[in-house]
Amino acid sequence: MNAPQLSFNAAAPQHAASGPHAWLFGRGPTWRAFSLLTLLMLFDFADRMIIAALLPAIKAEWHISDAQAGLLNSVLTLGMIVFAFPTSLVIDRWSRVKTASLMGAIWSIASALGGLAGSFGQLASARAAVGLGEAGYAPAAYSWIAAAFPQRRRQFAMGLFTAGAPIGMALGVAAGGYIATHYGWRHAFGVVALPGLVVAALLFKARDYHHADVSVSSTQTPADWRRAILRTPSLLAAYVHTAMGMLQWVPVFYFLPTYFNRLAGLPVQRASLLTGGLMLLPVLGSPLGGWIMDQLSARYVRSKIGFAAITGGISTVLYLAAFSLALSWQQQYALMVLATLIGSTGSTAALSMTQELVHPGARAFSGTCAVVSAAVLGSLPGPFLTGLASDHFGLGVALTGVTGIAGALALASLYVAWRHYPADLSRNAGLGVIALSTGPDIAPPAGANIAPAA
Repeated sequence: MNAPQLSFNAAAPQHAASGPHAWLFGRGPTWRAFSLLTLLMLFDFADRMIIAALLPAIKAEWHISDAQAGLLNSVLTLGMIVFAFPTSLVIDRWSRVKTASLMGAIWSIASALGGLAGSFGQLASARAAVGLGEAGYAPAAYSWIAAAFPQRRRQFAMGLFTAGAPIGMALGVAAGGYIATHYGWRHAFGVVALPGLVVAALLFKARDYHHADVSVSSTQTPADWRRAILRTPSLLAAYVHTAMGMLQWVPVFYFLPTYFNRLAGLPVQRASLLTGGLMLLPVLGSPLGGWIMDQLSARYVRSKIGFAAITGGISTVLYLAAFSLALSWQQQYALMVLATLIGSTGSTAALSMTQELVHPGARAFSGTCAVVSAAVLGSLPGPFLTGLASDHFGLGVALTGVTGIAGALALASLYVAWRHYPADLSRNAGLGVIALSTGPDIAPPAGANIAPAA
């Protein structure tokens, strides 16, 4: 039996029912816009990760080091960091779906320009421009999903949305390896750019809500909502956990084609296909894990944190075994399959926390904080430091180190979240229309206006 729901209501949007079962735009329009957002997520990561399959060809042509190869990913992340917070202001003041559409057009054009690069510096500049386009996409999408979907579907929706990332990563790596082998690495950039432009154009007219509709506090300003983030320990821990997930996964997927090509002697195309297959596993794991956490959270609010800790710990141990033990490449790959599948089931727990622990008007800003944290602590240093360690100690040692350190820090952040999450969720529920599960580990906030949820 599901736990009873309590809704802490202020001023709900006039055009939609309030409560945990409400669809802001109705089922049909919500799923149509969500499908376009997820497709754009797919092409986002295809553009981002195609470089991984092209590295052997680029290294052969320009004779760059592993550290320089890692830098091609890091400059993309740097572009995201520089423009993330300015873009978050555009999201709140203009439109979530229109911002996402514009970002998709920018990164698609920048990716195509990478195919025209005549030097390492020009290619690095094009990859930085891809990051500029990706700066505001994820925060806009997270904010829209959190508002458009009812609470009972929110974790599942986040899982489906993030499943677009591994599909895109797999598509980018697999298609990149094939095109590079048969037509040259420059053509690959243009091939993945065109679909992103088409989806971005279709998304531009999707339905959105105005910021004022979800402004539910008359006594606090947007600056107060943002400052509240610093007083929410479990939210800060969620940012760190998201970053450690990126620190663990990005270097692994980025260097895996090179790893199999160099250490196992596999052809580039086959190594790229193996990596692409690995990247597809979260397509199953993320939605499945999201559904499981939705069911568990209805009974015990901290259960998704425990679930993420268990699956993340098992995943880290399996990655460490794959990269450190003397195994055949087939055995290593089997361990990586298990590690990736199990780890992906708990991957959206922190993402949902970044949206439910803030005022509705600060969701885009909180999503930006998550993206920037993941970039600064994960995506930006991960590939470069892994490549640097590989130049000195070997790629196997480098990947062992990064997966172990990131996994340990991820578990530490979940411990902090576990301790503070019930109190933080209870306190922040008074800031907007947020439904809480009553249970043994959470109580309504003092002074809250409690009414039965729809």
